[in-house]
Amino acid sequence: MTEIKIGTRGSRLALIQTEMVIRRLQQELSAGSDLSFHPVTFTTRGEIFGSVPLSSIGGRGVFSGEIEEALVARKVDLAVHSAKDLPSEVHPDTVLLAVIPREDPSDVLIMPKDRDSDIPEIIGTGSPRREFLIKKIYPEAECRLLRGNVPTRLEKLRSGEYDAIILAEAGIKRLGLDREECFDYIKLPPDSFIPAGGQGIITLQVRRDHRLFTFLEKLVHRRTQTALDAERLVLRKISAGCHEAAGVYAFSPDTPAEKSDKLMIKYFLFRDGRLFSDSISGDPERYADLADSLLKSYSDTTSPEERT
Repeated sequence: MTEIKIGTRGSRLALIQTEMVIRRLQQELSAGSDLSFHPVTFTTRGEIFGSVPLSSIGGRGVFSGEIEEALVARKVDLAVHSAKDLPSEVHPDTVLLAVIPREDPSDVLIMPKDRDSDIPEIIGTGSPRREFLIKKIYPEAECRLLRGNVPTRLEKLRSGEYDAIILAEAGIKRLGLDREECFDYIKLPPDSFIPAGGQGIITLQVRRDHRLFTFLEKLVHRRTQTALDAERLVLRKISAGCHEAAGVYAFSPDTPAEKSDKLMIKYFLFRDGRLFSDSISGDPERYADLADSLLKSYSDTTSPEERT
C-alpha cells in the first residue's frame, strides 16, 4: 500500500474538509488501487498569533505557508486548503484544483435569539471586507476584532462578548453548526455582500510533477474551478491584501449545472478612501478577458504605483 500524505491545518473544520477531499479521491480510484490517504497536520502562523489582526502578522499565506513549504519540499504529497485563506499567488511548481463543488459562498450574520434589539451595537469580525460591508447595513455598529476557530467564535457570541458575529456559511454548515437553536442566522446575499475570493471552495494543491497530477486534474469540478481561477485572477490584478476591504464573486447566474455558458464576476475594493466596484458577464472560458474588462475603470483611475 502506497501512503499519500495530505497536508492540512489541524482544526476540526480543516480536517472535515480534508476528509471530504479524501472521500472524493477514493470514489474515483479503481477497486484495486494501492493508494491510501493520510492527513498530516500543521500549525500555521495565523493560528499561533490567533488574538491579533491578521494584517499585523505580515507576510503571505498566514494560514497556508507552512503547508505549502512542506508540499514543495516533498514532505507531503498534496495539500488541502480553504481557498479564501490562500494568498493570490502560490508556488509556481504547484497548482490549485477544485475537486469538490463549491459550497454556498455567503456570509452569515449570527445573533442570539434572546437579544434585546435587532440592531446590533457590537459586531465581531476580523475581516476588513466584512466590516466595510456590514457598516453599510448597520452604520452605527461598532466592529470589534474576532479571531479563533468557528466554535470559539460562536462561544464568544453565546457568552455575550458581541451582539452579533459574521461567519462564512460554508464553514458553519460543514461543521453542522448552522442550526443552533439559540441563534438566528441571517444570510447576507453574495451578489451584494460580496464574499472573499474563493469563499466556500476547498482547494487541493498539488505539485505539477507529482505522479497523481494528471489523475487529479481530471477530477476538477469545472464550474467551481472557473470561479476559483477568475476570483484569484482579480485579486492578483488588484493586489488585494488581508489589510484591505476587498471582495470578488464569480458565478453562473442562469443554471445550477456544472457547465454554463455565462459567467458573472462582481468585485469591490476600498483603497485609500476610494471605492472601486463593478460587474461583468460573459463566456466562462474567457474569464481572463472578463477580468481585464472588469478592472478597466480601476486601472484607468489609478497609477501603476497604486496598482502594485
